[in-house]
Amino acid sequence: MKPRTTLILLFLGALSLAAGLYVQENHEATESARANAGQLAFPDLGARIGTVARIEISDHAKKLQLTRAGDRWLLPEHGDFPAISGRAHALLTTLTELRLMEARTSNPADFARLGLDAPGEAKSEAKLVRLLDDKGQVLAALIIGHVRPSPEPGGTDQVFVRIEGQNQTWLASGTIDADPDFGGWMARDIVNIGHDQITGITIDRGAGDHLVLTRQGDKLVVTTPAEHPVLDQFKIDGMARGLEFLSFTDVRKADAAPGAKLGHVAFTTSDGLMLAADISEEGNTTWAVITAAGKDKSAAEANDLNQKFGRFALAIPSWQGKTLLPTLDDLKPPEKPASPPVSVAPSAPGLLPASR
Repeated sequence: MKPRTTLILLFLGALSLAAGLYVQENHEATESARANAGQLAFPDLGARIGTVARIEISDHAKKLQLTRAGDRWLLPEHGDFPAISGRAHALLTTLTELRLMEARTSNPADFARLGLDAPGEAKSEAKLVRLLDDKGQVLAALIIGHVRPSPEPGGTDQVFVRIEGQNQTWLASGTIDADPDFGGWMARDIVNIGHDQITGITIDRGAGDHLVLTRQGDKLVVTTPAEHPVLDQFKIDGMARGLEFLSFTDVRKADAAPGAKLGHVAFTTSDGLMLAADISEEGNTTWAVITAAGKDKSAAEANDLNQKFGRFALAIPSWQGKTLLPTLDDLKPPEKPASPPVSVAPSAPGLLPASR
C-alpha cells in the first residue's frame, strides 16, 4: 500500500472515531437531559432557603439587590427601604419549586432565540437571578428567557430557562416574577387624604415667606398674611388636594436628602392628623422628608406613617412638590394676555376714498 493511501486511511479513521465520540457524547448528553426532565432545577435549595441573605436580579440594563433583615427584605441601593416582602418570598418559593419539564437546545448559537443568551449583552432579553448566602456563596443562579403562554385559558404558562454556567436549556412550568426595576419592589403609595379633610395648611419658605390657610366653610382661605392680593381659589383648592394619592418614585435615607431646601409645609386634618414635610429640590427632582403626629384615633395612623417613611427622603413628582409648597405669587390668578393692537390697513397710494 502506498504511503499516501495509508495516510488518507488513517485520517479517515481518525475522523470517523471523532465523529463517533461526538455522537456518543451528544447521545449521552441528550439521555442525561431526558433523565433530568421533571426534576427540580435546584434540588437542594429547599433545605437551604433559610440561608439566602441576598437576591440579585439583572438584565442588560438594570441591576437590583435585595438583602434580608430578619423576616424583611430591604433595598440597600435605595437607603435600605423595605421591599415588598411578599414578592421576594414568592420569588424564592418559585425557584425552590421550579421543575425542568422539557430539554431544549444546548447550542449557544440558539440561545438568543429562546431569550437565553448572556444577560449582560446589550441586545439580550434574558434576566439573571442569583441567590447568595451571607458569605457571598451562590446558592442558585438562573437565566430566564421567553415566556410561552398556555394555549388553554387559565392554564399554566411555561418559561425557557438555563442554569448559569450550563449550556443545556429547558422549558419549565410556570412563570418567574424577576424584574430588576426597583420601582416594582416598593409600596410607593404614601397617603391618600381627601381635600375635604384638610382643615389647615402652613407653609414656611424662610425669609419671612410664611403662609397660613384655614378652612372656612367648604373652602380654604389664606389667613396669613391678612393683607394679600386677589388669589385664585382653584389653585388654593389644588393645594388641599396635595395629599390625594401622594406617592414617590425613588427613596434615600433622610440624612442624605439631596439638593437645596425649599421650605416646610404642614397639613392638619379633621381627624387630628398632622402631616409635615421638609421639601428640597435637586435638578428636576423634588424630595420630601415626611413626619406625622396625631392624637386619639389618628395616633395609630401617625405612628404607622413614621415607621414606614420617617427615616427616608422620598422623591415625589415635581408638579406635586409645587402644589405642596407654593408662594403667594403662585396662588395669584393667571394674567390675562394683553389685547393685540388693532391695525388699520393703509390706503393704496394714489387712491382716494370712494365718493357716494
